[in-house]
Amino acid sequence: MSAPDIVAAALAAHDAAMAAAGEGIFVSLCERADVERAARRVAERCAVGETLPLAGLTFAVKDNIDVAGMASTSNCPGYGRVAAASAPAVDKAVAAGAILIGKNTMDQFATGLNGTRAWEPLCRNAIDPDLIPGGSSSGSAVAVARGLVDFALGSDTGGSGRVPAAANGIVGLKPTPGLVSGRGMVYCNRTFDVIPVFAPTVADAFRVFAAIKGPDPLDPYAYTGPEEAEPLPPGAALATLAPADLEFFGDDAARAAYGANIARLEAAGFTLREIDFAPFREAGRLVFESALVAERLVDYGDFIAARPEAVVAPVRRAIEAGRAYSARDAFEALYRLAALKLEAARALAPFAALVVPTVPRLFTVREMQAEPMARNTAMGTYTYFANPLGLGAIAVPGGWCADGRPSSLCFVGRPGAEAVLRQIASDFEARVRCAAPVSR
Repeated sequence: MSAPDIVAAALAAHDAAMAAAGEGIFVSLCERADVERAARRVAERCAVGETLPLAGLTFAVKDNIDVAGMASTSNCPGYGRVAAASAPAVDKAVAAGAILIGKNTMDQFATGLNGTRAWEPLCRNAIDPDLIPGGSSSGSAVAVARGLVDFALGSDTGGSGRVPAAANGIVGLKPTPGLVSGRGMVYCNRTFDVIPVFAPTVADAFRVFAAIKGPDPLDPYAYTGPEEAEPLPPGAALATLAPADLEFFGDDAARAAYGANIARLEAAGFTLREIDFAPFREAGRLVFESALVAERLVDYGDFIAARPEAVVAPVRRAIEAGRAYSARDAFEALYRLAALKLEAARALAPFAALVVPTVPRLFTVREMQAEPMARNTAMGTYTYFANPLGLGAIAVPGGWCADGRPSSLCFVGRPGAEAVLRQIASDFEARVRCAAPVSR
């Protein structure tokens, strides 16, 4: 991009975000003059020969990620602090030439997978406003899906980097915990929160990931293990679930779309073999049905106790559930999780990755609000387990469901196996693009 093009694109993105300001996508926007200055700096750096892998790309970040000079409110009125410094992931994106536009809305305190756990105006799904946008990184996914920014950074505890991607027909890359620094956030679960990338394509997501990843000596949860880089052999085996383990909560169109997506994988040359989902399912349940939920109280438990009226009811109930557990309960949950990590590692060892539906069913906003707890839990059926088990994952759009809703597959890999996930996800993405379009 030329210097004028970089500036013009950045200002156009800011103006488009400003025009959408009343639609619940952004919590706060950068000043237009600041965006222009940032764009001119990028143009100047390019002009003197700097290699900037994200030169001129616009981006936004979820409202629980720190940006210097902006408040991190977790989309909760009255909560938050103005950050003195940006999160390392934000700094790396800017250093690579990206231009920040603003901060995105979210399910309050990153507690929820549906996008309706916030005050009005709710962020609306980019494909169908009657559908939930997915959470908790709802605004980040919708901003990308609507083309308001080129990419966005969110947070993912139990699926918030994958579920909103699936709901809005884009890619959500959730790296192995610790590959991208997790410093500089309002945490849900500090021990396994991850900053994911939302982008239109697999290549776009990995372009951003390459720029923001890397060791952070100040991050106590940094990933220090090996990273796999060997190419996949022809006919690589993927783990999949037995029919008895597949639940779509009555959505026959979603079930059929999943079957068609699996057929695309087989046509791409992959072989699929069923594995026991039990250890993965149990690990996922521990995240929200054990003493591990008490970790949420660390960052904002005192605020919720003092200001309960500022928090939407489902979020308040979910967070206050942590008060029922003892320290002994927490240690027992941690011991069990460690055992499940071993079981999951053994189960995945023979495979390039595990493939699952990203979400079992996309509920409407009305359906979700009528039954906010059980249906939110349903959204995490195939995502909850990845972070507590230390696994990387990527959600990739599949073929359209017969009823016009989007579908998505999620590929879950061993720790540090992002290069393997990229190859699988790219092959699947290419098959979806080559498929005959479905009338919607």
